[in-house]
Amino acid sequence: MFIQEVILKYNFHARPCAYFVNQTSKFGANITIVRGNKSGNGKSVISVMMLELAKGDKVRIVIDGNDEKEAMRKVVYLIENPLEKDW
Repeated sequence: MFIQEVILKYNFHARPCAYFVNQTSKFGANITIVRGNKSGNGKSVISVMMLELAKGDKVRIVIDGNDEKEAMRKVVYLIENPLEKDW
């Protein structure tokens, strides 16, 4: 199991959430995002959107499974590096 805290570099509205989930769904490991006392499945658009993640939020990423190390690298990269200027 890998756990890491990350600070969001952009707002997680519909489009970035959809892209994030598209990428995380490629992994077999369970991916959980924790913000405060709420947690969500990192492979579910609805679950991630319900966390109401915004730029500057500190989140904890919990990943458990066969490809957890690779998944953590990808998740942290996705959170710290917005891919489109208008996000």
